Amino acid sequence: MTARTILLVDDDDDLRETLVEQLGLYDEFNVVEEPNAGKGMATARTDHVDLLIMDVGLPDMDGREAVKLMRKGGFKAPIIMLTGHDTDADTILGLEAGANDYVTKPFRFAVLLARIRA
Repeated sequence: MTARTILLVDDDDDLRETLVEQLGLYDEFNVVEEPNAGKGMATARTDHVDLLIMDVGLPDMDGREAVKLMRKGGFKAPIIMLTGHDTDADTILGLEAGANDYVTKPFRFAVLLARIRA
């Protein structure tokens, strides 16, 4: 089985480290991580990515705007947005930007894993 590449873009070093560690326990995933939208978008352009997990609150750009730009640029892989914003309006904005799913922090890893595998 070939590992699926997940690009994880989040500025929270602790969360990123934890997710990389947890996902690394499964042979089915290869995780690439970036701390901001600019680096994440650059990696998505140059590397094969099967799934993007993008935080909304990034230091250089709103993650929803980054997703919108990536979709306009032809990025086709599924995208899961991570955010601390939990209103219906926030969810709608994320989905309308081009995300396939929207996960509110804090979240249980098992739930995120199920969404990744879906």
